[in-house]
Amino acid sequence: MDETATPETFTARSEPMTGTTPDAQRSTSQAGSTSPVTGSERQQYDQMAKAAAAGLMAHQHVDSAVVEISGTPDDLIFHLHCTIVPEVDPSAVMELVSEGIIPNVERMLGEDFVSRDLKFSFAPET
Repeated sequence: MDETATPETFTARSEPMTGTTPDAQRSTSQAGSTSPVTGSERQQYDQMAKAAAAGLMAHQHVDSAVVEISGTPDDLIFHLHCTIVPEVDPSAVMELVSEGIIPNVERMLGEDFVSRDLKFSFAPET
């Protein structure tokens, strides 16, 4: 595959993947930029998504986290699916994401995200 082919979604999962999710299938060409994603950029986005997911998983109230960075260098989108342990106040996790994780990833990439797709849910009680 040509390293400058179409943009892709870069995913880091904190749990085993049981199938391809709709988010993993998302076409990022909708972001509006025609700049192709190079192999080194693809690798950097993948590493940042993995680091963000690992950082979230270190929080005691996070049950699972899926981070995706999609788009092209000029039109990056941050996707998060975070499951929080039952019966806790989610505000600390939400603040960690919005005030810590996302700004740090933007700083390391040298680009601001044009969009943030953040989804939070609670894990079922066991």
